Formats: sequence, C-alpha cells, structure tokens
Amino acid sequence: GRVAVQDGVELYPTYNWSQDRLLFLMAGGLAALTEAAEGAEDDAGAARTQIAEAGIGPRDVVIGVAASGRTPFTLAALTAARAAGALTIGITNNDGTAIAAASEHGLVALTGTEIVAGSTRMKAGTAQKAMLNMLSTAIMLRLGLVYRGLMVNMRVSNEKLRLRGQAMVRDIAGVDLETAARALEAAGQDIRQAVLVALGVGTDEAHRLLEAHGHHLPDAMRAARKGE
Repeated sequence: GRVAVQDGVELYPTYNWSQDRLLFLMAGGLAALTEAAEGAEDDAGAARTQIAEAGIGPRDVVIGVAASGRTPFTLAALTAARAAGALTIGITNNDGTAIAAASEHGLVALTGTEIVAGSTRMKAGTAQKAMLNMLSTAIMLRLGLVYRGLMVNMRVSNEKLRLRGQAMVRDIAGVDLETAARALEAAGQDIRQAVLVALGVGTDEAHRLLEAHGHHLPDAMRAARKGE
C-alpha cells in the first residue's frame, strides 16, 4: 500500500493529474502510511465500506496491491469495486492467487522468497513499484501528457521547474530561450499552450487548439502549422 501511494502522489506534480481523480484506500487508513496497523489487512468489511463511501463506479479504475495475492482487505476492495462496475487491476507476487483471479487484469511479478523471509518491502515491493511506474507512465503517455520523453503537463510550481519548462518550450518549438520564456509567461505557465504560443499562435487560439484536439500536443502543433 505504501508503495502504491508513493507512485500515486507523484502524478499531481509530474503530470498535473487532478487530485480529485486520485484516491488512496489503505488498510488501517492513511495513518498506516507511517505507523503499523496490525490486523487491518484482514478487515474485509472495512475495505467494502471504503469502496462504498468513495462512491466507486463504472467510471473508475481500482488497483489493488498485495504481495501475497490473498490479503483479505485488498481482495474485498477489488471484489466490491468490480461489482460496482469499476475496472479492476490486481498486482501480486504469486501466481494463481485470489486477487489475480478477482481482477479483470491480474499482474504478477514472481520475485520468489525474500532474503529476509516475509519482508515484502524488499524484492516484492521493489517489483511492484516498477510495475506501478510503468503502468502510470504508460497511461500518461497514452493521454498525451508526455511528448518526446518530456513532462509537458508538469506543474510549474517553483523556479527550478519554471526553468525546466522554458527549456521544454525552447526544445519542442525550436525557438531561443528568451522567446520560450515569454511564451511560457504569456501562457500562464502552461507548457503545452506555451509551445503553441512560441510557434506564433495567440494565447486564446492556443487554448482553442488544445481543447479541439483533446489537449494532445502533437495534434495541436500540426493544426497550428497548417493554420487549422
């Protein structure tokens, strides 16, 4: 659970993923992120309650993470979410488990016995973190939030990121850094919009182009160059 939260919390600053589209359901509650909650992982009823209170439904994706593949809390959460119509993904480290079977997509990393028996924060946790990294990155790529390996929907929240944003605009639009800086400022620190502004499009038109093309930067750039 802690590994899943570690990946999820990075989506907001890295991809500007809306925080109201991300929810963490932990055995033992969020306090269990920093303190052990003994026995919480066996509370299937708490999982069902959390799924119901969150209003999980057909427009949601629920990812359940448990090394053993049989943790009652995780299994109950996935079962309840699937019954509510959500897309379910189960990530485990053992083959043929209940969690993999209960999920529409069961992802298994066979990492074997831990060097310290039962300490799944080691091999199992590391493998799960890599799987979550790949899954979240692939989602953001498909949504057009990454362009040529660059985080073009990144939140510009400090000076370091402002300079990084300017460099992205410079490299993508093929302009000098001064032009890129002006474009980023005019676009309200929106990198994708700033790329279009740097290409000579007005800020309102840049916004319209992005809206018209689902905020997919390559498509909006092609349209801008064609004058569409």
